[in-house]
Amino acid sequence: MLHSDVKSRDTIRITGVKLTTIQTKRRTGAISSHMILELSTDSGITGLGEISDLDCYRMYMPDPEAVRVGIEKVALGQNAFEIAALHERLLAYMPSYFRYANTYPPFSPASQIAAGVEMAFYDIVGKAFDTPVYNLLGGKQRDSFEITYPVFQAKKESDTERYLGYMDDLVEEGVTRFRYYVGVNFEQDEKFLSAFRDRFGDKVRLKALDFQGHHHWRDTLRIYDRFKQYGFELIESPTLVEDYEGMAELRKRIDVDISEHISSFAQAMRMIRANAVDVFNITIQSGGIYQAKKLFDLSEAAGLKCLISTTQELSLGTSANAHLAAVVPQLHYAGDPVGPLLYTEDVVTETLKYEDSRLIIPTGPGLGFELDRDKLEALRAPLVEWDRPAHGANYVSD
Repeated sequence: MLHSDVKSRDTIRITGVKLTTIQTKRRTGAISSHMILELSTDSGITGLGEISDLDCYRMYMPDPEAVRVGIEKVALGQNAFEIAALHERLLAYMPSYFRYANTYPPFSPASQIAAGVEMAFYDIVGKAFDTPVYNLLGGKQRDSFEITYPVFQAKKESDTERYLGYMDDLVEEGVTRFRYYVGVNFEQDEKFLSAFRDRFGDKVRLKALDFQGHHHWRDTLRIYDRFKQYGFELIESPTLVEDYEGMAELRKRIDVDISEHISSFAQAMRMIRANAVDVFNITIQSGGIYQAKKLFDLSEAAGLKCLISTTQELSLGTSANAHLAAVVPQLHYAGDPVGPLLYTEDVVTETLKYEDSRLIIPTGPGLGFELDRDKLEALRAPLVEWDRPAHGANYVSD
């Protein structure tokens, strides 16, 4: 059914751009910064988007006013149905994202801005036709998918018990699969993994060890041999950035799959040619649903496995990942989008749902969510770099 205020079936023009910067707390006490995007239209529909978890940029936060002006340049007056054309305009302004991106991490301020704008376009079109975004992408093939909760590296003795404490709560809530970041202190990592095994035994599974692209492949191999007793399913970003030849050497010597983040065709093709990877780790943060779906198609053609990745979005951004997950042919491993479980605060009237360690695909029109104005206003805050007083004396990067 066509939205009552939509006068044409093929044109809805963007008439306004509003950007709100917010901060949300995680279970661990860490703070994440986001920008919430609202695109108004001549039909009366407002499209929602999210530029997520920006604190990974530390000392070069985007300027919100510059971002707003840039979005106006690519969006104002444009037809929300023309998402392919939107990406051509975005690429003209930000050529470093997706088409030519070739480095770790798999996203950048440019790619995350592109994802947020595209999110709002899809939200408008879905609301116009009173249908979920997944129906604009070919229709869903699943109602839910399994998720994995991230546990950030234990840097000191006290971190281990603190992390296990909030993991107790998660297990009670039904979360049964975790992934763990390693590499700051391997001695402390081993103490944590041993305590994790002793605490939970067979009640939970360890999907992955994430090496974060910080280690030579031979060092990773030594740690793999030392840690494989803990029973993980794969290792992620196991070599120095863009060392795909080293990754291929490591792949010959281990018994689990290697997963790597994918940001572009160029990067993906280098991995395929080097025979370096088993699993493409794909997120909408590489430039949006439209671009990420191309990477799933490429992985299928190359005979590689896939999983849905994340930068830890709120409900709006996580729902965009969920709509992508709904339509792709195969998901070979549990996905990573758990922002609504990770954060203690959100900006929507009802947050995304999880049941028994599975993310439930939202079924409402568009992305499936509406803003809660009171929550949005309560979370409003400027973007600041890490270690500034605004984050508080107890701020930790986990």
